[in-house]
Amino acid sequence: MSAEPPGGASDVDRLGPWRVRYDRRLAPTSVHRGTVSLRSGSVAVLLSVRYDPINQEVVARPFRDHPLVAGVEYTLTVDGVRDLDGVPAEPAQVRFVTGAGAEGGAPEGQTPWAAVAELFTARCVDGCHGGTRPAMGLDLSSPEAVRATAIGVPAVQTGGRDEVPRRGLGGLPIIDALPGGGRPATSYLIYKMLGDEHALGAPMPPEGATNEELRLVADWILAGAPTTH
Repeated sequence: MSAEPPGGASDVDRLGPWRVRYDRRLAPTSVHRGTVSLRSGSVAVLLSVRYDPINQEVVARPFRDHPLVAGVEYTLTVDGVRDLDGVPAEPAQVRFVTGAGAEGGAPEGQTPWAAVAELFTARCVDGCHGGTRPAMGLDLSSPEAVRATAIGVPAVQTGGRDEVPRRGLGGLPIIDALPGGGRPATSYLIYKMLGDEHALGAPMPPEGATNEELRLVADWILAGAPTTH
């Protein structure tokens, strides 16, 4: 387990993000405001919290980009999360002191449909997720097909021992998104691209996805999985 900023850091950006990284993937539904908190003394800060399954980290920011107070010590606590097998993770607590800056890091959720459509065409559509009989009914060949077969559509797990899904990912939509915002951590597609053992069957694509490709798709989902040109 590691944190960014590390414990004891000073001059920390008042808009975050603040991260706690784990050595295994967490159950995304266990990461929320009830298990992730930020306090200064007895004063609690309202957070925006999400889980990044690519880097295996909890990511916290101030809710609605309201910056923290400068020159104050805060404690970020993650307690009550569990991994994809249901095993509780060790609690984490990180203390840091804010500086004057409030930059907020690089913007997220900026990837348009055109960028991810190019990736789908090159890596997914030909021979698998396109044509008249796309694999597992998942068609990534057009905006209309993605809306009909992926966004909000429950994933069907196949393969693996006795065809029995492992814990942790059952019931996730293939792409979990609404207009204006989405959640890569609860999108089954991300776990298939990661080749996670809890997503049964072969990885997607079979030869594996690069970190750049994973980031592209995750950022597109964060943007709400837009399908307009």
